[in-house]
Amino acid sequence: MYDVAVVGQGPAGGMAALRLAEAGHSVIAFDRKKRVGDPIHCGEGLGKIALEHTNYPVGDWAIREVKGNRIRMPNGKSVGLMSPGYSIHRWGLDRTISDDAVAAGTERHENLKITKVTKEEGHWNLFSKDEEVAKAKQLVIAEGRVPNIVTQVGLKGNDKLRLLPGLQYKFKTSDVDFPDTDYFDFYIDPMYADGYIWVFPRDDIFNVGIVATNGAKKGLDYFCREHMSVDPDKRIDNELGDKQNGGLIPRDGPIPQFSTKDAYVVGDSAGLTNPITKGGVHVGMLSGEYAAIAIRNELGTGKLVPPSHSVNCHELRGRYWEACGKSLHPDLESHIWYDRILKRQPWTKQKFVDQSKLIYSLDKRVLNLIGEIYDGRNYSNLPWHKMFGVLIKNPDLIPMAGKLLKIKSSLKVTETYGW
Repeated sequence: MYDVAVVGQGPAGGMAALRLAEAGHSVIAFDRKKRVGDPIHCGEGLGKIALEHTNYPVGDWAIREVKGNRIRMPNGKSVGLMSPGYSIHRWGLDRTISDDAVAAGTERHENLKITKVTKEEGHWNLFSKDEEVAKAKQLVIAEGRVPNIVTQVGLKGNDKLRLLPGLQYKFKTSDVDFPDTDYFDFYIDPMYADGYIWVFPRDDIFNVGIVATNGAKKGLDYFCREHMSVDPDKRIDNELGDKQNGGLIPRDGPIPQFSTKDAYVVGDSAGLTNPITKGGVHVGMLSGEYAAIAIRNELGTGKLVPPSHSVNCHELRGRYWEACGKSLHPDLESHIWYDRILKRQPWTKQKFVDQSKLIYSLDKRVLNLIGEIYDGRNYSNLPWHKMFGVLIKNPDLIPMAGKLLKIKSSLKVTETYGW
Protein backbone atom coordinates (compact mmCIF):
# COMPACT_ATOMS: atom_id res chain seq x y z
CA MET A 1 0.00 0.00 0.00
CA TYR A 2 1.46 3.32 -1.12
CA ASP A 3 0.64 6.67 0.40
CA VAL A 4 0.07 8.24 -3.02
CA ALA A 5 -0.35 7.10 -6.63
CA VAL A 6 0.25 9.66 -9.39
CA VAL A 7 -1.19 8.90 -12.82
CA GLY A 8 0.85 10.86 -15.36
CA GLN A 9 4.33 12.40 -15.26
CA GLY A 10 4.00 15.66 -17.13
CA PRO A 11 4.99 18.82 -15.23
CA ALA A 12 1.88 18.69 -13.03
CA GLY A 13 2.12 15.03 -12.04
CA GLY A 14 5.89 15.21 -11.78
CA MET A 15 5.73 18.17 -9.42
CA ALA A 16 3.16 16.46 -7.19
CA ALA A 17 5.26 13.28 -7.02
CA LEU A 18 8.42 15.27 -6.29
CA ARG A 19 6.98 17.30 -3.43
CA LEU A 20 5.29 14.30 -1.83
CA ALA A 21 8.39 12.12 -2.07
CA GLU A 22 10.49 14.95 -0.62
CA ALA A 23 8.09 14.95 2.34
CA GLY A 24 8.88 11.29 2.98
CA HIS A 25 5.76 9.69 1.55
CA SER A 26 5.74 6.46 -0.42
CA VAL A 27 4.81 7.48 -3.96
CA ILE A 28 4.22 5.38 -7.05
CA ALA A 29 3.94 7.14 -10.40
CA PHE A 30 2.81 5.93 -13.81
CA ASP A 31 3.22 7.37 -17.29
CA ARG A 32 1.61 5.94 -20.41
CA LYS A 33 4.40 7.25 -22.67
CA LYS A 34 7.22 4.89 -23.60
CA ARG A 35 9.45 7.33 -21.77
CA VAL A 36 8.46 10.42 -19.80
CA GLY A 37 8.35 13.39 -22.18
CA ASP A 38 8.35 11.30 -25.37
CA PRO A 39 6.57 12.19 -27.63
CA ILE A 40 6.43 15.97 -27.25
CA HIS A 41 3.06 17.76 -26.97
CA CYS A 42 4.14 21.38 -26.64
CA GLY A 43 5.46 24.54 -28.29
CA GLU A 44 8.31 24.39 -25.75
CA GLY A 45 8.39 27.68 -23.91
CA LEU A 46 8.34 28.48 -20.19
CA GLY A 47 8.26 31.75 -18.23
CA LYS A 48 10.88 32.40 -15.57
CA ILE A 49 8.11 33.28 -13.13
CA ALA A 50 6.84 29.69 -13.29
CA LEU A 51 10.11 28.55 -11.71
CA GLU A 52 9.89 31.30 -9.10
CA HIS A 53 6.33 30.33 -8.18
CA THR A 54 7.24 26.66 -7.77
CA ASN A 55 10.77 27.12 -6.40
CA TYR A 56 12.13 24.86 -9.12
CA PRO A 57 15.62 25.45 -10.54
CA VAL A 58 16.38 26.12 -14.18
CA GLY A 59 18.17 23.19 -15.80
CA ASP A 60 19.96 22.25 -19.00
CA TRP A 61 16.52 21.76 -20.58
CA ALA A 62 16.48 25.57 -20.94
CA ILE A 63 17.99 26.36 -24.35
CA ARG A 64 17.72 30.10 -24.78
CA GLU A 65 16.43 33.09 -22.87
CA VAL A 66 13.70 35.24 -24.38
CA LYS A 67 12.50 38.71 -23.37
CA GLY A 68 8.81 37.91 -23.56
CA ASN A 69 5.88 37.26 -25.87
CA ARG A 70 4.35 39.32 -28.66
CA ILE A 71 0.86 38.90 -30.07
CA ARG A 72 1.13 39.79 -33.76
CA MET A 73 -1.86 41.00 -35.73
CA PRO A 74 -2.43 40.26 -39.45
CA ASN A 75 -0.70 43.54 -40.40
CA GLY A 76 2.41 42.54 -38.46
CA LYS A 77 1.95 45.08 -35.65
CA SER A 78 2.17 43.62 -32.15
CA VAL A 79 1.04 43.83 -28.53
CA GLY A 80 3.70 42.85 -25.99
CA LEU A 81 3.51 40.53 -22.99
CA MET A 82 6.95 41.23 -21.61
CA SER A 83 7.41 38.40 -19.14
CA PRO A 84 10.86 36.84 -19.70
CA GLY A 85 11.40 33.14 -20.05
CA TYR A 86 13.10 30.32 -21.87
CA SER A 87 12.87 28.32 -25.03
CA ILE A 88 13.07 24.78 -23.65
CA HIS A 89 13.36 21.11 -24.39
CA ARG A 90 9.90 20.19 -23.12
CA TRP A 91 10.77 16.52 -22.95
CA GLY A 92 13.82 17.53 -20.89
CA LEU A 93 11.74 19.52 -18.41
CA ASP A 94 9.27 16.65 -17.94
CA ARG A 95 12.03 14.08 -17.49
CA THR A 96 14.02 16.25 -15.11
CA ILE A 97 11.10 16.88 -12.76
CA SER A 98 10.15 13.19 -12.84
CA ASP A 99 13.78 12.07 -12.38
CA ASP A 100 14.02 14.39 -9.38
CA ALA A 101 10.92 12.73 -7.97
CA VAL A 102 12.53 9.31 -8.46
CA ALA A 103 15.71 10.52 -6.78
CA ALA A 104 13.55 11.66 -3.84
CA GLY A 105 12.04 8.18 -3.52
CA THR A 106 9.21 7.89 -6.07
CA GLU A 107 8.75 4.50 -7.70
CA ARG A 108 8.11 5.22 -11.39
CA HIS A 109 6.66 2.99 -14.11
CA GLU A 110 6.84 4.18 -17.73
CA ASN A 111 5.02 2.81 -20.78
CA LEU A 112 2.18 1.70 -18.50
CA LYS A 113 -1.31 3.12 -18.86
CA ILE A 114 -3.69 3.14 -15.92
CA THR A 115 -7.06 2.21 -17.38
CA LYS A 116 -9.21 1.87 -14.28
CA VAL A 117 -9.36 2.89 -10.64
CA THR A 118 -11.72 1.68 -7.94
CA LYS A 119 -12.07 2.63 -4.30
CA GLU A 120 -12.67 0.26 -1.43
CA GLU A 121 -12.12 0.46 2.31
CA GLY A 122 -10.65 3.94 2.05
CA HIS A 123 -7.97 3.29 -0.58
CA TRP A 124 -7.61 3.30 -4.36
CA ASN A 125 -6.97 0.23 -6.50
CA LEU A 126 -5.22 0.99 -9.79
CA PHE A 127 -5.46 -1.28 -12.84
CA SER A 128 -3.68 -1.49 -16.17
CA LYS A 129 -6.11 -3.31 -18.43
CA ASP A 130 -7.42 -6.01 -16.09
CA GLU A 131 -4.36 -6.34 -13.90
CA GLU A 132 -4.11 -4.57 -10.56
CA VAL A 133 -0.80 -2.72 -10.36
CA ALA A 134 -1.00 -0.71 -7.13
CA LYS A 135 -2.98 0.31 -4.07
CA ALA A 136 -2.75 3.81 -2.63
CA LYS A 137 -4.37 5.95 0.03
CA GLN A 138 -4.36 9.10 -2.13
CA LEU A 139 -4.63 9.64 -5.89
CA VAL A 140 -3.29 12.40 -8.14
CA ILE A 141 -4.77 12.43 -11.64
CA ALA A 142 -2.42 13.95 -14.21
CA GLU A 143 -3.44 11.77 -17.15
CA GLY A 144 -3.57 14.61 -19.67
CA ARG A 145 -6.29 16.26 -21.69
CA VAL A 146 -8.54 13.26 -22.54
CA PRO A 147 -10.55 12.21 -19.47
CA ASN A 148 -10.60 8.61 -18.30
CA ILE A 149 -9.62 8.30 -14.65
CA VAL A 150 -11.15 11.73 -13.94
CA THR A 151 -14.64 10.50 -14.73
CA GLN A 152 -14.09 7.22 -12.85
CA VAL A 153 -13.65 9.12 -9.56
CA GLY A 154 -16.95 10.95 -10.17
CA LEU A 155 -15.69 14.23 -11.63
CA LYS A 156 -16.40 15.85 -14.99
CA GLY A 157 -13.43 15.91 -17.36
CA ASN A 158 -12.63 17.96 -20.45
CA ASP A 159 -15.15 17.71 -23.27
CA LYS A 160 -13.46 15.40 -25.78
CA LEU A 161 -15.23 17.11 -28.67
CA ARG A 162 -13.93 20.53 -27.62
CA LEU A 163 -10.23 19.75 -27.56
CA LEU A 164 -8.10 21.91 -29.85
CA PRO A 165 -5.58 20.23 -32.20
CA GLY A 166 -2.02 21.53 -32.22
CA LEU A 167 0.87 20.80 -34.59
CA GLN A 168 4.52 21.90 -34.64
CA TYR A 169 7.47 21.74 -37.06
CA LYS A 170 11.13 22.60 -36.58
CA PHE A 171 13.33 24.32 -39.18
CA LYS A 172 16.97 25.26 -39.27
CA THR A 173 17.33 29.03 -39.09
CA SER A 174 19.45 28.91 -42.23
CA ASP A 175 16.58 27.32 -44.19
CA VAL A 176 14.01 30.05 -43.57
CA ASP A 177 13.64 33.70 -44.47
CA PHE A 178 12.56 35.02 -41.10
CA PRO A 179 14.07 37.42 -38.52
CA ASP A 180 15.69 35.83 -35.48
CA THR A 181 14.43 37.65 -32.39
CA ASP A 182 14.49 37.29 -28.61
CA TYR A 183 10.71 36.96 -28.41
CA PHE A 184 8.06 34.31 -28.71
CA ASP A 185 5.65 35.49 -31.40
CA PHE A 186 1.98 34.52 -31.65
CA TYR A 187 0.30 35.34 -34.99
CA ILE A 188 -3.44 35.83 -34.64
CA ASP A 189 -5.54 35.85 -37.79
CA PRO A 190 -9.15 34.73 -38.39
CA MET A 191 -7.78 32.33 -41.00
CA TYR A 192 -6.46 30.28 -38.05
CA ALA A 193 -9.87 29.80 -36.45
CA ASP A 194 -9.94 30.00 -32.64
CA GLY A 195 -6.16 29.90 -32.54
CA TYR A 196 -2.88 31.20 -33.89
CA ILE A 197 0.54 30.41 -35.31
CA TRP A 198 3.53 30.48 -32.97
CA VAL A 199 7.19 31.03 -33.83
CA PHE A 200 9.66 30.29 -31.04
CA PRO A 201 13.38 30.92 -31.60
CA ARG A 202 15.98 28.46 -30.36
CA ASP A 203 19.77 28.43 -30.86
CA ASP A 204 19.83 27.69 -34.58
CA ILE A 205 16.28 26.39 -34.99
CA PHE A 206 12.77 27.84 -35.14
CA ASN A 207 9.81 26.03 -33.60
CA VAL A 208 6.79 26.86 -35.78
CA GLY A 209 3.37 25.59 -34.74
CA ILE A 210 -0.36 26.11 -34.88
CA VAL A 211 -3.54 25.60 -32.92
CA ALA A 212 -6.73 25.97 -34.95
CA THR A 213 -10.14 24.41 -35.40
CA ASN A 214 -10.20 24.65 -39.20
CA GLY A 215 -7.30 22.47 -40.27
CA ALA A 216 -4.00 22.63 -38.41
CA LYS A 217 -1.74 21.17 -41.10
CA LYS A 218 -3.21 23.29 -43.88
CA GLY A 219 -2.77 26.50 -41.90
CA LEU A 220 0.75 25.66 -40.72
CA ASP A 221 1.93 24.68 -44.19
CA TYR A 222 0.53 27.95 -45.58
CA PHE A 223 2.35 30.05 -42.96
CA CYS A 224 5.63 28.25 -43.58
CA ARG A 225 5.46 28.87 -47.34
CA GLU A 226 4.04 32.41 -47.32
CA HIS A 227 5.70 33.94 -44.26
CA MET A 228 8.90 31.97 -43.79
CA SER A 229 9.65 31.10 -47.44
CA VAL A 230 10.28 27.47 -46.60
CA ASP A 231 8.79 24.24 -47.90
CA PRO A 232 7.17 22.35 -45.00
CA ASP A 233 8.99 19.23 -46.21
CA LYS A 234 12.27 20.86 -45.17
CA ARG A 235 11.32 20.47 -41.51
CA ILE A 236 13.87 18.59 -39.47
CA ASP A 237 13.66 15.88 -36.85
CA ASN A 238 13.19 17.07 -33.30
CA GLU A 239 15.51 15.88 -30.54
CA LEU A 240 13.52 12.67 -30.15
CA GLY A 241 13.64 11.84 -33.85
CA ASP A 242 10.17 12.98 -34.96
CA LYS A 243 9.41 15.22 -37.96
CA GLN A 244 6.57 16.94 -36.15
CA ASN A 245 4.89 16.98 -32.76
CA GLY A 246 1.61 18.06 -31.30
CA GLY A 247 -1.59 16.87 -29.71
CA LEU A 248 -4.94 17.93 -28.34
CA ILE A 249 -5.31 20.88 -25.98
CA PRO A 250 -8.13 21.82 -23.55
CA ARG A 251 -9.62 25.14 -24.67
CA ASP A 252 -12.83 25.65 -22.70
CA GLY A 253 -11.36 26.47 -19.31
CA PRO A 254 -11.15 24.48 -16.09
CA ILE A 255 -13.31 21.52 -15.20
CA PRO A 256 -16.13 22.32 -12.72
CA GLN A 257 -14.58 20.57 -9.71
CA PHE A 258 -10.91 19.79 -9.14
CA SER A 259 -11.08 17.15 -6.43
CA THR A 260 -13.10 14.65 -4.51
CA LYS A 261 -12.32 12.75 -1.32
CA ASP A 262 -8.73 11.41 -1.63
CA ALA A 263 -8.41 12.28 -5.34
CA TYR A 264 -6.92 15.42 -6.92
CA VAL A 265 -6.95 16.48 -10.58
CA VAL A 266 -4.01 18.56 -11.85
CA GLY A 267 -2.68 20.11 -15.07
CA ASP A 268 -4.31 19.47 -18.43
CA SER A 269 -6.61 16.89 -16.82
CA ALA A 270 -8.14 19.77 -14.87
CA GLY A 271 -8.44 21.94 -18.00
CA LEU A 272 -5.77 24.32 -16.71
CA THR A 273 -4.68 25.61 -20.11
CA ASN A 274 -4.51 29.33 -20.85
CA PRO A 275 -7.35 30.27 -23.25
CA ILE A 276 -5.16 32.76 -25.17
CA THR A 277 -1.77 31.03 -25.51
CA LYS A 278 -2.98 27.48 -24.80
CA GLY A 279 0.05 27.14 -22.52
CA GLY A 280 -0.36 25.03 -19.39
CA VAL A 281 3.07 24.18 -17.95
CA HIS A 282 3.17 26.97 -15.36
CA VAL A 283 -0.30 26.45 -13.93
CA GLY A 284 0.15 22.69 -14.18
CA MET A 285 3.22 22.86 -11.96
CA LEU A 286 1.34 25.11 -9.53
CA SER A 287 -1.60 22.70 -9.34
CA GLY A 288 0.83 19.85 -8.59
CA GLU A 289 2.29 21.91 -5.75
CA TYR A 290 -1.15 22.60 -4.27
CA ALA A 291 -2.23 18.97 -4.58
CA ALA A 292 0.88 17.90 -2.69
CA ILE A 293 0.07 20.37 0.12
CA ALA A 294 -3.48 19.04 0.40
CA ILE A 295 -2.32 15.42 0.45
CA ARG A 296 0.38 16.08 3.03
CA ASN A 297 -2.27 17.60 5.27
CA GLU A 298 -4.51 14.58 4.74
CA LEU A 299 -1.65 12.20 5.61
CA GLY A 300 -0.57 14.24 8.64
CA THR A 301 2.79 15.61 7.49
CA GLY A 302 1.82 19.17 6.58
CA LYS A 303 -0.66 21.97 6.94
CA LEU A 304 -3.01 23.66 4.50
CA VAL A 305 -0.72 26.63 3.95
CA PRO A 306 0.68 27.44 0.50
CA PRO A 307 4.47 27.57 0.30
CA SER A 308 6.04 30.98 0.88
CA HIS A 309 7.48 30.93 -2.65
CA SER A 310 4.08 30.38 -4.22
CA VAL A 311 2.14 32.81 -6.36
CA ASN A 312 1.43 36.21 -4.78
CA CYS A 313 2.13 35.03 -1.22
CA HIS A 314 4.51 37.94 -0.67
CA GLU A 315 1.51 40.25 -0.98
CA LEU A 316 -0.56 40.40 2.19
CA ARG A 317 -3.47 42.51 1.07
CA GLY A 318 -6.73 42.15 -0.79
CA ARG A 319 -7.32 39.47 -3.36
CA TYR A 320 -3.65 38.38 -3.35
CA TRP A 321 -3.89 37.36 0.28
CA GLU A 322 -7.08 35.45 -0.47
CA ALA A 323 -5.56 33.85 -3.57
CA CYS A 324 -2.94 32.30 -1.32
CA GLY A 325 -5.62 30.70 0.79
CA LYS A 326 -4.88 32.60 3.99
CA SER A 327 -8.57 33.26 4.56
CA LEU A 328 -9.60 29.65 3.96
CA HIS A 329 -10.67 27.91 7.16
CA PRO A 330 -7.81 25.77 8.53
CA ASP A 331 -10.20 22.91 9.37
CA LEU A 332 -11.40 22.40 5.81
CA GLU A 333 -11.08 18.90 4.44
CA SER A 334 -7.97 18.67 2.27
CA HIS A 335 -9.77 18.03 -1.02
CA ILE A 336 -12.18 20.92 -0.41
CA TRP A 337 -9.25 23.24 0.34
CA TYR A 338 -7.56 22.19 -2.90
CA ASP A 339 -10.69 22.80 -4.95
CA ARG A 340 -11.28 26.20 -3.37
CA ILE A 341 -7.74 27.47 -3.57
CA LEU A 342 -7.56 26.63 -7.27
CA LYS A 343 -10.85 28.38 -7.86
CA ARG A 344 -9.43 31.52 -6.22
CA GLN A 345 -6.58 31.79 -8.71
CA PRO A 346 -6.93 34.42 -11.44
CA TRP A 347 -6.30 31.80 -14.14
CA THR A 348 -9.31 29.64 -13.21
CA LYS A 349 -11.93 32.40 -13.05
CA GLN A 350 -14.75 32.08 -15.59
CA LYS A 351 -14.46 35.82 -16.15
CA PHE A 352 -10.88 35.32 -17.33
CA VAL A 353 -11.84 32.42 -19.59
CA ASP A 354 -14.60 34.48 -21.20
CA GLN A 355 -12.41 37.57 -21.62
CA SER A 356 -9.58 35.52 -23.12
CA LYS A 357 -11.76 34.20 -25.90
CA LEU A 358 -12.78 37.68 -27.05
CA ILE A 359 -9.62 38.27 -29.07
CA TYR A 360 -10.49 35.30 -31.31
CA SER A 361 -13.92 36.78 -32.06
CA LEU A 362 -12.45 39.87 -33.74
CA ASP A 363 -12.19 40.26 -37.50
CA LYS A 364 -9.00 41.14 -39.34
CA ARG A 365 -9.78 44.87 -39.54
CA VAL A 366 -10.25 45.21 -35.77
CA LEU A 367 -7.16 43.12 -35.01
CA ASN A 368 -5.12 45.36 -37.28
CA LEU A 369 -6.45 48.48 -35.57
CA ILE A 370 -5.43 47.04 -32.18
CA GLY A 371 -2.00 46.50 -33.67
CA GLU A 372 -1.95 50.12 -34.84
CA ILE A 373 -2.93 51.35 -31.38
CA TYR A 374 -0.26 49.42 -29.49
CA ASP A 375 2.39 49.24 -32.22
CA GLY A 376 4.78 47.09 -30.21
CA ARG A 377 4.00 48.47 -26.74
CA ASN A 378 3.35 46.22 -23.80
CA TYR A 379 -0.35 45.47 -23.19
CA SER A 380 -0.24 47.51 -19.95
CA ASN A 381 0.94 50.65 -21.76
CA LEU A 382 -2.28 51.46 -23.59
CA PRO A 383 -1.85 54.79 -25.46
CA TRP A 384 -5.25 56.25 -24.69
CA HIS A 385 -4.86 59.20 -27.02
CA LYS A 386 -4.10 56.85 -29.88
CA MET A 387 -7.03 54.61 -28.96
CA PHE A 388 -9.43 57.57 -28.90
CA GLY A 389 -8.03 58.76 -32.23
CA VAL A 390 -8.70 55.38 -33.82
CA LEU A 391 -12.22 55.31 -32.37
CA ILE A 392 -12.96 58.81 -33.70
CA LYS A 393 -11.87 57.74 -37.18
CA ASN A 394 -13.79 54.47 -36.86
CA PRO A 395 -16.95 55.38 -34.92
CA ASP A 396 -18.50 51.98 -35.61
CA LEU A 397 -15.90 50.54 -33.22
CA ILE A 398 -16.93 52.69 -30.24
CA PRO A 399 -19.31 49.97 -28.93
CA MET A 400 -16.29 47.65 -28.93
CA ALA A 401 -14.25 49.81 -26.56
CA GLY A 402 -15.49 47.81 -23.57
CA LYS A 403 -14.50 44.56 -25.27
CA LEU A 404 -11.00 45.90 -25.90
CA LEU A 405 -10.60 46.74 -22.21
CA LYS A 406 -11.70 43.21 -21.29
CA ILE A 407 -9.08 41.82 -23.66
CA LYS A 408 -6.49 44.03 -21.96
CA SER A 409 -7.57 42.61 -18.59
CA SER A 410 -7.15 39.03 -19.84
CA LEU A 411 -3.68 39.83 -21.17
CA LYS A 412 -2.64 40.89 -17.66
CA VAL A 413 -3.26 37.36 -16.37
CA THR A 414 -1.83 35.79 -19.50
CA GLU A 415 1.44 37.71 -19.21
CA THR A 416 2.21 35.92 -15.94
CA TYR A 417 0.54 32.53 -16.28
CA GLY A 418 0.14 31.98 -20.02
CA TRP A 419 3.19 29.85 -20.75
